[in-house]
Amino acid sequence: MKKSTCAEFILFIQKAPLICYICNVMKNKTFIIIFLTILLGGLAFVATANIVIDPIFHYHAPLKGVSYKLDDERYQNNGIVKHFDYDAIITGTSMTENFKTSQLDSLFGTKSIKTCFMGGSYLEISDNIRTALEYNPQIKLVVRATDQFDIINDPNKHPSTDPETTFEYPWYIIDNNPFNDVEYVLNKSLFSDTLNNLKATLTHTPSTTFDEYMNWESNYTFGKATVLSTYARPEITGENVSISENERSLLTANVQQNIIDLAEDYPEVTFYIWIPPYSVCYYDQEIRAGKLLRDLDAMETEIQMLVDIPNIRLYGFADREDIVTNLDLYKDVIHYDSSVNEEVLNCMAEGKGLLTVDNYESYMKKVRDFYINYDYDSIYE
Repeated sequence: MKKSTCAEFILFIQKAPLICYICNVMKNKTFIIIFLTILLGGLAFVATANIVIDPIFHYHAPLKGVSYKLDDERYQNNGIVKHFDYDAIITGTSMTENFKTSQLDSLFGTKSIKTCFMGGSYLEISDNIRTALEYNPQIKLVVRATDQFDIINDPNKHPSTDPETTFEYPWYIIDNNPFNDVEYVLNKSLFSDTLNNLKATLTHTPSTTFDEYMNWESNYTFGKATVLSTYARPEITGENVSISENERSLLTANVQQNIIDLAEDYPEVTFYIWIPPYSVCYYDQEIRAGKLLRDLDAMETEIQMLVDIPNIRLYGFADREDIVTNLDLYKDVIHYDSSVNEEVLNCMAEGKGLLTVDNYESYMKKVRDFYINYDYDSIYE
């Protein structure tokens, strides 16, 4: 090392505080640069990974060779209908989640997807169908359930405005606004989905099929004991009354806006609309609450509105006594196992249960006679 003279040493001492200050500034600046580089690099990595893998299909269809997990309806359904290759859709609430697209394809010669919405409103389901039809001109068939428990409702009811909704609705995925996509590309939870997809790919785990997508059957126990354990039989609260004019207005607006308008806008598409078979326990609940006649009036009003629309094929299963009285098929008062979903598709393929202008009145007479006169007390014997 080179030795310093006394004068040089004194000069060094005099300048030392300034040198220390400069060194500290340089150190802090270096730290900040390193920190920002790491931060921005990490954000860029997360954004790039989410965009490239795209676990919710916001930007593109599934990449060939990548395993994708389908497990979140409200995040993935919008991308599925926009970017997948298909010509038929199965959709609805949880009443449709146990359908198998492979069965529909086998029966109707289609290539189908399934986009269901647990607890979905008529509007939410219709919006997803409309998005599908706007993006995919190849669609020829839509299979959709219409839930009777939600039919007398505001046609603009949506989970995002429902006070009972327990989640933040992912509008940034659905609204086609690229400026709020940052909520997706820098989303920590969705980045976890990206990593899970990469892990599944590396471990050769196959992608989720539409037969499996949101199929909940294996998570529950079915049977009469299970149904009755989930159903507290209510006290009789009053006489059954027919549907009111206000209720009928809500129903007709709901059906017109969210079913008929859609069918009329796309006359080349065939809509298979069907009324699910709720168990007799559901109707026991309704008759004791004074709502049975209202419910039956609502069902008949919907049928009258839909039965003569040219591209709607309407099916009713409320008259299937072999299903609705067999509580071994149910996990609660309305949710049935996949054997019922299979039967529904088989009936559609064979034309069984099809409601027409000529037969719907006899169908409703049979349904009314059965549910009004059923011995509900026998359920508990």
